[in-house]
Amino acid sequence: MWSSLIRTPRSTATRVAPSVVTLIIPILLVNAVIVIDVLMPRMLLFGATAIAPCLAAVSAGPRAVAAVGGYALTTATVVSSIHGLAFTPNQLVRLMVIVGVTALSMAMAHRRQLLERRARRGAQSQALLASVVETSGDAVMVSSLDGVITAWNAAAEQMYGYCQADAIGRHVSMIIPPERLPNLADVLERVRAGKRVWRVETQRIRRDGTLIDVSVTVSPVHEPDGKVVAVSAIERDVTAEKEAERQRQSMRERSARAERLESLGHLAGGVAHDFNNLLAIILNYAEFVAERVSDDQARDDLSRISAAADQARQLTGQLLLFARSEPARTDEIDLNEVVTDARNLLARSLGEHIELVSRPADEALVVLANRGRVDQILLNLVVNARDAMPDGGKLTIEARPVELAAELVEATTTLPPGRYAQLRVIDTGTGMSPEVVERIFEPFFTTKAKDHGTGLGMATVYGVVTEAGGSIKVYSEVGVGTTMRILLPLAERASDTDDIARETPEPGHGERILVVEDDDGVRQLAAQMLERNGYTAVTASRAGAALELLARQPCDLVLTDVIMPETSGIELADRLRRLHPRLPVLFMTGYAEEHLNMERIHDHGHPLIVKPFTTAELLHGIQHALTAATTAQPHERSSAVCQ
Repeated sequence: MWSSLIRTPRSTATRVAPSVVTLIIPILLVNAVIVIDVLMPRMLLFGATAIAPCLAAVSAGPRAVAAVGGYALTTATVVSSIHGLAFTPNQLVRLMVIVGVTALSMAMAHRRQLLERRARRGAQSQALLASVVETSGDAVMVSSLDGVITAWNAAAEQMYGYCQADAIGRHVSMIIPPERLPNLADVLERVRAGKRVWRVETQRIRRDGTLIDVSVTVSPVHEPDGKVVAVSAIERDVTAEKEAERQRQSMRERSARAERLESLGHLAGGVAHDFNNLLAIILNYAEFVAERVSDDQARDDLSRISAAADQARQLTGQLLLFARSEPARTDEIDLNEVVTDARNLLARSLGEHIELVSRPADEALVVLANRGRVDQILLNLVVNARDAMPDGGKLTIEARPVELAAELVEATTTLPPGRYAQLRVIDTGTGMSPEVVERIFEPFFTTKAKDHGTGLGMATVYGVVTEAGGSIKVYSEVGVGTTMRILLPLAERASDTDDIARETPEPGHGERILVVEDDDGVRQLAAQMLERNGYTAVTASRAGAALELLARQPCDLVLTDVIMPETSGIELADRLRRLHPRLPVLFMTGYAEEHLNMERIHDHGHPLIVKPFTTAELLHGIQHALTAATTAQPHERSSAVCQ
């Protein structure tokens, strides 16, 4: 079939295989002429021997033609001599005619051989091309100028599901989706004009109705005179390639989004650190002033200042949470308890127009996380779901275990395969567009009206989830609703350890506390808080100055910032461990966890408090550090000295 579609020039001759018979015939003709001429000498028929080389040229090669011509020339010479024409002009003319005819026949035989070789090579090329087309991995098809299929290779059968018998004779529109049929007429018109359509990416429809992506090249098929007689199309299935490219693009976008969020997290952590120092000063000095004034109006004003500063403190905490940098205690918590408690706490606040459904798992779902932060996740998600259902709807909170298979990891999450606790919050609200979903975890991005949101809710959720080693995925469709899917690693086992309730801290009894802090305001504030609560405070702005002070007078505890110029609080603690191994140290920080060497902090075993801290938090930290040191060495006093 394919060989018949590969055309050769019309001048190509068909080769006739030479045989012994084709050479014997001209020789017999010469012999017959001789016999006749001998029997009837008057007829002088020997000239007819010139026909023999012509007959030989039909199928023999130039050498065979020359042999036949030589034989004819010899016999003509002998016969003419017998008849008395030897060396006469009459004999010479006849012999020259035979020589001329022989030379011409040899040229014809040579030309015929050349044409046969070309025809043989053309036939081989046709067979080779036909084999290539038939074994090609690309679908190759030929159609008439009006689109009726006339040729269909094996790859087309495999790609589209139609065998040759089914495809040939049908219109090419059978594999073209209906919405793309208008383009077919334009393509056929261009091909009829002799133009080629190069590598157009489009879609085709298989016999089973599935759509595939293909790369198509459409070309005209020409006759030797240049006339376009057919249309050929080479089509390659690029569905897998396009899907792989979409996945790569998705991964690039996710990577870029993660980098963007990480950069914003660094910025948020740095801003929050400086802001925390200012808030510590505002909160605590407002408390100091409130203790000294008796005017009720002034007290109210100070309480408003403290309330505003406390709100700013919470906002800063959210920034640090987004940056995955606020130090927090993690515990083994059961997500089922979180879901159950959320129903009890949120059912009334949602309103009667929203149906709340709570579905805890049948088994314990213990994860290692901070309970307060997990509650904050759920609160943010529920509030967003409520706001997305102003006319009412259904809100479902569901917890259950899931097994993340290896083949699903790349497409759904960045987590490794394994068992996870899944928390889903599903609403039937207004839903979100893909553009909104793309930016939903960016800090300060919000779709709510002005003064109705900070834009940190989902950024906080993202920070909490990733800090706990999990992932969050958003599925949303406008007018249908939104599903928030959170995966958290399951803890190996649950413990019965509960948070120890803190009692009201007791004042100090004159213990000397060395405060090492590079920020002047925070250093003075910490010293004043200690002095007001029965401690003796000594301050230093650098680690070097602190070591010099410790070399001169006894000290009971060192309160040091973690991040300081020149020498960090951790390095200071390292030196103190060598010089004064029994001296307790209390770390304080308002910086991002990624800027802290948490492993070294845990190595020291010293407690850590987070800025901005209240007086109670500071006193609790001091008491905890002193008690831990006393318990470790109850009969020994520190030999450290300070002034």
